Amino acid sequence: MKITVNGREVEVDPSKPLIAACHDNEVDVPNYCYHPGLTPVGSCRICQVEVQEGERPPRVVAACRTPVSEGMIVDTNSEAAHETRRECLEFLLKDHPLDCPICDKAGECTLQDYTYAEGQSSGQSSEPRQNFEKRKSLGDKIVLDQERCILCSRCVRFFEEVTEKPQLTVAGLGSRSRIETFGDRDLTGNYQGNITDLCPVGALTLKNFRFKARVWNLVKKGSTCGECSRGCSVSVEVLRQGEVKRIRPRYNEQVNRWWICDTGRFSSDRANPEGRVPALLRGYSGLEACEVEDALDSVTSAYRAHDGHLLVVSPWVTVEEGEALLELAASLKTEPIFLSPTPSELKDDLLHTGDPCPNRRGLMDLGFIPKSPEEVRELLSTAETATLFGERIVELIGPEPLDELPTSLRLFLFDVSGIDAPAIAVHCGIASWVERGGTWVNIDGHVGRIQATRPAPAGVRQPLSLIEGLLAAQEAVQ
Repeated sequence: MKITVNGREVEVDPSKPLIAACHDNEVDVPNYCYHPGLTPVGSCRICQVEVQEGERPPRVVAACRTPVSEGMIVDTNSEAAHETRRECLEFLLKDHPLDCPICDKAGECTLQDYTYAEGQSSGQSSEPRQNFEKRKSLGDKIVLDQERCILCSRCVRFFEEVTEKPQLTVAGLGSRSRIETFGDRDLTGNYQGNITDLCPVGALTLKNFRFKARVWNLVKKGSTCGECSRGCSVSVEVLRQGEVKRIRPRYNEQVNRWWICDTGRFSSDRANPEGRVPALLRGYSGLEACEVEDALDSVTSAYRAHDGHLLVVSPWVTVEEGEALLELAASLKTEPIFLSPTPSELKDDLLHTGDPCPNRRGLMDLGFIPKSPEEVRELLSTAETATLFGERIVELIGPEPLDELPTSLRLFLFDVSGIDAPAIAVHCGIASWVERGGTWVNIDGHVGRIQATRPAPAGVRQPLSLIEGLLAAQEAVQ
């Protein structure tokens, strides 16, 4: 179907509302209540544009609730449209507090953006602002500032339409309307954090991010979530090349659309491990700091001195690292194994698969053999030398079982963080998933990229660099 938008004829999808037709053709129309993943309700009225159809005179309509028609003429910048938006903004700002300087949404708030863009700087009423509840806890993850809320109802519709488990409602009538949970109960479920992304103002905020960073100081890069085999597209946000402060969903129509689960969202806490070291070598007093080259020399010397090597890799290993590890397995004449933990209880019908292996399919396509933690522990107990490679491999096998391995085993560990188990002869630190690049393949075969959002700590190597060092030493001997 063809319509004319701001003097330009464009082709549009007749199944989508007018606002989507404008956005699809790079024409900005402001919106608060509208979201492409939710049913439009037309409650905020900020998306109004001027429309002319056939012989009827032009009229101002809410673009989110208006279907397109052949030959429609749309003007998003007419004075009538701007004046109507300013009137809507005046009502929305009537009770809104002037606390932008301390609001976590400052810098990302569309209420700020559209107020500035429309030039709505004054109001006509003199009545005092209503007082609603501030800092209202909605459970262990979300805080609600009711006085900031503009009643767009996105959060209400998310629970009704996406998770299909309603938990929020618009309570009260008229000017006394406010967002509440049913029976004032806490929010539950693994998808609560999405309502903070949906909230166009600072009414809904995350407890673990509140007052932690200013958004304009965050470096944001696209990546892929590694908390299950779904491989949701995410944005990793780092404060001044330091700590990961936020992980948020990134739109991907084929994988996760606009959403992620809370398990992936709050994995930012795990992305900031402590005690990072480049390399440790077993000495008289335990594991001692050493140069990475010395650690690799010790590993390759053991490879030459012993037969029957065991190589086990983490499901967090990328496809590129897996290809290099296959070469290492071939040079050691051992079968390539990847650790395959049992599914968790987090599986649901929306996104989470329950499988904690972000690159299971990628590794199996390469030819790696899945082994359970119990099977790996059994193999380790009878091996002479073993290499454990990849992020979280200690966590997946279990620190206690590793601590109980016989000291006759020479264990070489390549992980982001390590432990001082007696069997560990060498530990090399590696860059984590927010410090390196590569690809994972999700459960459905979609390829997801990860990329470095911050540099690895000083001296800590990229996994590929360490594998190439081991391969070079093996080739030199052969």
